[in-house]
Amino acid sequence: MHPTKQLNAIIKKIIKYCSLIVFILLASKTSAQNDTIFFDQNWKKSNKETALYYRIKPIKIKTKTAVGYKITDTDSLYVINDYYLKSNKIQFQGYSKDLEAEYLVGNAKWYNENDDTSETRNFNYQVNNNTPRFRIPEWPILYLGYSIATKSQFTGGLEFCLDCKEENKLFLGLGYGITSYDGKYYGLPDMHLSYNIQKSLFIKAGASDKNAYALAGLTFLNMIDLGFGYSAPFDREKIPVVKGFTFGVTFRFTNNKNVYGRLRMF
Repeated sequence: MHPTKQLNAIIKKIIKYCSLIVFILLASKTSAQNDTIFFDQNWKKSNKETALYYRIKPIKIKTKTAVGYKITDTDSLYVINDYYLKSNKIQFQGYSKDLEAEYLVGNAKWYNENDDTSETRNFNYQVNNNTPRFRIPEWPILYLGYSIATKSQFTGGLEFCLDCKEENKLFLGLGYGITSYDGKYYGLPDMHLSYNIQKSLFIKAGASDKNAYALAGLTFLNMIDLGFGYSAPFDREKIPVVKGFTFGVTFRFTNNKNVYGRLRMF
């Protein structure tokens, strides 16, 4: 082969391989960008310029491999790894039923960026086959409430978290309230159900021996419920008459950590 032709063939081959390498590098970079999810300070998806955190695209592994036991109707879990964007330090490690990491399972660990301390929490879904299927609800919660319709009413009592392992909480409350009417004080028993949704909203329905009421509004991590609704008396002729639009606030006190939500940030 003529030296010039041989040189041209070598150059073409080099160009071909260089082009292939550049293509592979660009494809890898694009793939890496697509596999990274960025979040702002409120853990809302954002672009890299406004983000404080990022997450490597979660992969799925078998539930038993992840947490050491099987979960009904959950064959696999997402592996969640979150990082601080500025330092690239780990922020969170855990497993989740969903891609958004809202329903955590097993050991979850949050890390502080500044001093490398961590907080661990166990979201245990393991079934104990030695216990009966019916379980007494979680340890009672002390609740204190204030509401105002035609008159102010103070209420206190106990609530039971009917299924605290779930993200949305259902509370059954039994208590007693006091209100004044025409200069006299009256006692009103209270029974209610409160459904708290995603640590931010709640719907509540309840009754006493004098009235029924319904409220809806905002909740702060299930610690404080603030709502607006309506109260209707069973008998308008019997006092106290609790009637009309009503505003209410409820405070919960408990040592059961599953009752309260937690801020997503450390």
